[in-house]
Amino acid sequence: MPTLRIRGIYAAALTQLFAPYHTSWELVQPEDEIRAHVAHDWRMDSPDVDIDDAPDEQGHRDMIRVSGTPEAVTQALSILQQQCFDVITHQQTLQLGAIYLGLVGICSQARRRAIVYLGEGLAGVLPLRYEDRALRVGTYLPVRIAAPLAEGDNRPEISTSITVPGDYAVLTSAAAIRFSKQITEADQQERLQRLGAAQDTGGWGIIWRTAAQHAEEQVLIAELQRLAQEAHALRERLRTTPTVGYVQGGEIVARVFLPGHAKAVCDTLRATLLPTLPAHHKYKAQGDVYSATIDALEKELPPEELQARTRTLSVLASVNAMQAPIHNQIRLLVRDLERGVQDHGTTQLVAFDLHAGWVELRQALPHKDAYPPDFPIDKQPGDYTLTRFQEGSWSYTMRFYSRTNDWKGDYACLTTPIAIFADQLHVVNVHVAVWRTPQYAPALIGMETLQRLQQQGVVTAALTAKMQTEGEKVLEEWRQQT
Repeated sequence: MPTLRIRGIYAAALTQLFAPYHTSWELVQPEDEIRAHVAHDWRMDSPDVDIDDAPDEQGHRDMIRVSGTPEAVTQALSILQQQCFDVITHQQTLQLGAIYLGLVGICSQARRRAIVYLGEGLAGVLPLRYEDRALRVGTYLPVRIAAPLAEGDNRPEISTSITVPGDYAVLTSAAAIRFSKQITEADQQERLQRLGAAQDTGGWGIIWRTAAQHAEEQVLIAELQRLAQEAHALRERLRTTPTVGYVQGGEIVARVFLPGHAKAVCDTLRATLLPTLPAHHKYKAQGDVYSATIDALEKELPPEELQARTRTLSVLASVNAMQAPIHNQIRLLVRDLERGVQDHGTTQLVAFDLHAGWVELRQALPHKDAYPPDFPIDKQPGDYTLTRFQEGSWSYTMRFYSRTNDWKGDYACLTTPIAIFADQLHVVNVHVAVWRTPQYAPALIGMETLQRLQQQGVVTAALTAKMQTEGEKVLEEWRQQT
């Protein structure tokens, strides 16, 4: 039975999500908050799959990272996609922890990094330490994939610290004995330090994993002996490898974006375990701006009040109780299924209804690139759009007008549920839209692109079907208006 460890702001929700699958999965090493609220004989084994937050450059935590053995990660993603059908998944072919024989191609001591070629068009970034000052271009170098690809980057961070992982320990080419951050008790550190120092690892260092503090010494000794043999074989393989390239595998990593529906599912699941405001994960994912306030509200509000706050913008009013709840200028952030997050700049607030959950924005169209590329309207200076965004809606319609306020057409973008914040709007470009003009009848476009992404595993079949349904709903509404 594969084991699963869950960390981060989605831990309580995802623990509840996987709980019904207890005959297929074993949850291990839970966070303290989970252990305090769930009576269970928790195992502390090392996990086959890790799920944790993956913050972006702004510190937002709309993304989770699922890493582990290929088969176990595939199973975990399948369960997640069944329960949260609007998730967007990008599974990396690069294996975290994989070992390569690399060739130093660029070395900059000033920038303190080197570019190392790994074969088959792949290159990695190696941060340079003081002891790497003698590194030269053309040097052959064993390296490890140390971090998964960041969004929008095609060069992973690599390390010269080679590792051989086990269930309780990791052997490392850096000769030292270290501990998991979760091993904090002095007696456990002393026990493992003594045990590790007594073993012949062939000069390899030891990193004790969290599970080691709960295992018997004979089990730990047997694993270190096995890992030492594997480390010796790896060293020989690296010594005899003739060309640059892949040597030994690691773990696969999938980055999963959680849109509005997925976050709402997580809210419902978390509420069965802990006091939870509606839209808890929507706001917690934004980091420090809202996190402390959400924690305080959930701690101080009585349960009946928590349940009564059903509209997310009512929660927003509570979060922003000391300031204007909606700003005059709102930034539109669009997550593309293939190209990450795109900032479409600020737009002018025209009207809003906080409790009905909508805002209306006006946006100038300064150049032809500001129009949808597949929208057949006459593009003229002074054109602008009026768009109403409804919290939680699966679409929004941009109404196009000329500088003399003549209507020129409508363009309805389909999206995962819209998220409105005090100063931002978050939508997802699923590449599906419906448009109409005075000259043309309504048309649904883009389903082929979404179907291609479904075949690639980026979106689920259920999301594709939902977009088809939502698009046809808009079509029918517009046809009835003609």
